[in-house]
Amino acid sequence: MTIKKFMTFDLLVLTLLAVLVDVIGYFASLSDLVFLYVSLSIPVILIAYIRWGYKALVINLVIIILHLILYRGIQVLPMIVYLISLASISVSMIWFKLVKKNCIKDEVLLITLYFLTAYTTLFLLQAFAQYLEGGEIQWITLLIRHSVNIILGWVILVIASKQQDLMVDMHSYLLKQIEERKKEGKYDYDK
Repeated sequence: MTIKKFMTFDLLVLTLLAVLVDVIGYFASLSDLVFLYVSLSIPVILIAYIRWGYKALVINLVIIILHLILYRGIQVLPMIVYLISLASISVSMIWFKLVKKNCIKDEVLLITLYFLTAYTTLFLLQAFAQYLEGGEIQWITLLIRHSVNIILGWVILVIASKQQDLMVDMHSYLLKQIEERKKEGKYDYDK
């Protein structure tokens, strides 16, 4: 399997996982526990960024389309800001300019900053969308709804960081694996 095929398959699996957790969260929020909205696509997207960089933005696009379908009852301007908030998760990639992608998983502080950079941007834009829709921001409701996501998302990233090959730059990792196998004579691969 080529690196491009592996990347396509990996991004497809991560996209399906992100869609699945958001769909489950959406339908769970329709129940009596409306304050308990769980959306765990953010840690999946952040893992994909580390694995594939800007190519993982495709997951953001799919999640934006999904949320556009699920939350179609929102007014136009607040919906646009809400969708921008989903795209704003990508601001976390600024850390790739400051720290190597593979180093983020090695420090709890870096994982926390990486996660909070994405989530804070998303949170503030969603608060602004709420203001545009109703003229005020319901901070308590917003904080309660997002606190569950922040805690669970951070825990997922910390657990993922402990896995040996999950939060790594996959292109570099696969090239290294290919070179090692070539040296051992086990693999004949043309990039």
